[in-house]
Amino acid sequence: MLKASHVLYDNDPRYRGRTIVVVRVDGSHAICKSVSRQVKVRLNYIFSDGEQRRSGYSTIALDGTSAPASLSVYYY
Repeated sequence: MLKASHVLYDNDPRYRGRTIVVVRVDGSHAICKSVSRQVKVRLNYIFSDGEQRRSGYSTIALDGTSAPASLSVYYY
């Protein structure tokens, strides 16, 4: 279950290390905050299996670890 303050990792191999933080979940979208802007991501583009894809976001980093929720405080 996706909740506020979860860290999402970009699945695209061209953008390694890019993360966004979930601010809130509205219906079929997650409102997320990156360092410089707020983005709206569809929930069906958020995966929890850690597989590498060309698009979408993952709750697990590509190296198999997940960040603690306390990491999100640095983005606000």
